[in-house]
Amino acid sequence: MGKGKRSRKQMAAADEDDITGLHELSSEDEDYSYDDDVSDNDTSLPANVSGRKAQYSKKNSRNVDSLPLMEGEGRALKVYGFNHVQRTQFLQTLMRYGFQNYDWKEYLPRLKGKSVEEIQRYGELVMAHLVEDTNDSPTYADGVPKEMRADETLVRLAKISLVEEKVAAMEQGKITKLFPNYLLHEFTGLSGGRIWKGEHDLLLLKALIKHGYARWQYISDDRDNGLFETARRELNLPSANELISSQSNNEANGNLESTQEVQVNPTSLSQYRDIQRKIVEFIRKRYHILEKCLDLEYAVIKTNTPVPDDLTEQNIPMGHSPAVPDISEVLRELPPLVPISAKEVASDGSTDQAHLSHLYNRCAVCLKTAAHVHSIRSVVTRQPLRV
Repeated sequence: MGKGKRSRKQMAAADEDDITGLHELSSEDEDYSYDDDVSDNDTSLPANVSGRKAQYSKKNSRNVDSLPLMEGEGRALKVYGFNHVQRTQFLQTLMRYGFQNYDWKEYLPRLKGKSVEEIQRYGELVMAHLVEDTNDSPTYADGVPKEMRADETLVRLAKISLVEEKVAAMEQGKITKLFPNYLLHEFTGLSGGRIWKGEHDLLLLKALIKHGYARWQYISDDRDNGLFETARRELNLPSANELISSQSNNEANGNLESTQEVQVNPTSLSQYRDIQRKIVEFIRKRYHILEKCLDLEYAVIKTNTPVPDDLTEQNIPMGHSPAVPDISEVLRELPPLVPISAKEVASDGSTDQAHLSHLYNRCAVCLKTAAHVHSIRSVVTRQPLRV
């Protein structure tokens, strides 16, 4: 049994004291392991049910307004009816998919027996916890034990948000190229290779939205997106058929009787797994190039950094000086973040505006410490907050 499966089963059995379940889901991807990714299955899900509505019995339906904030204690604690395992699963799903369009389609099949209303209610509580001021208290202001790393969660939500907005802009025709020319110049590997082109980058971003952040093995295994085959050809790696054909020829030369029944030997299987590993690593590294581009593009827009006129043309001149300063220089030019007071909020008659300003102020604190925090503001400046 793979290490990933063991850790998830231990977590599902509530054998760990760390309730967060986020030890494998940090905002970065530096500790990525192919072997862990291969075994990174949703143990509570049948195959290929991502985004499918789960079975829910109306007979077991409960009025969400009647749910107590907390009941039980210790390992038996429930928060709005969510037990230890369900809270862990919610946070894992949040770190993979974000809040999406608040339709909870990725949450329903992972939280069997929970209604949309119950998930919405718990999601609102998580949002409220995310915007609380940082302190050393083991509980939130409402008394609920702290169960997530808010700073890393906000960073991850911002990254997912930038991907979603880029894909939406392409699909809606707001932009015709995935990235502007100055980014193609700044990141020389972004313009594509022999086989892998810009359209494949868009497919990769779509696949991340579909399968979840950092689920590179799932993205690679999805043959509908064609990324596995494109990456294989880009890397000039042999196909499975070529490996089998090569094995068959070798065996035929050594033993004519072996041609009656060709079986994949351990060597060929090991070679194919090595090919899979290389392709997954290529996809992972390719995404992180795109992520850096999204970060820099957002920083350039927010700081109004000028882009040389000749880089706005279709063709990028060779040997041109860098289009924009180093990203660290750009980030230092970000305008100072001033907390928003309650009196400064332009009310629209709903409570959302107060939540919005509070979330902004919370993000401003994170901006001082997180590595990619400049993109966090997209959570509050571009995405609607539906609390």
